[in-house]
Amino acid sequence: MNLDDKIKEALQMDAKEVEMVLSKEDGLFSQLLGIFRGSMMIWNIFGLVLAVVTAVLMFWSGYHFFISEGLDERIFWGVLLLAFWTGTMGIKIWFWLEMNRNSTSREIKRLELAVVQLTVKLNQN
Repeated sequence: MNLDDKIKEALQMDAKEVEMVLSKEDGLFSQLLGIFRGSMMIWNIFGLVLAVVTAVLMFWSGYHFFISEGLDERIFWGVLLLAFWTGTMGIKIWFWLEMNRNSTSREIKRLELAVVQLTVKLNQN
């Protein structure tokens, strides 16, 4: 039996364990709370505060855009509305990227664990 056959056999034995681990996926809210742990916690809290401030300013400038009467005022409030909207979307994208980074790191750690377990099993044979 060569090394490839041993690897295939070990992978078939561990298929149920791997499926069980992969099926246990975190939900959206647990992933969102996960970005507030770790070394980037302070920056993510700052980003959350900044997101709330830009969202409030976006709604405020949107309100003034729709109630303003002059063209110059509408242009001013419209530009502010677009600027705050872009800022809010950028911060939200940053949070999604942080959640993706955490998810990718978790998957890499799972793969490392699977490789270690497979190495141990192959060394035992």
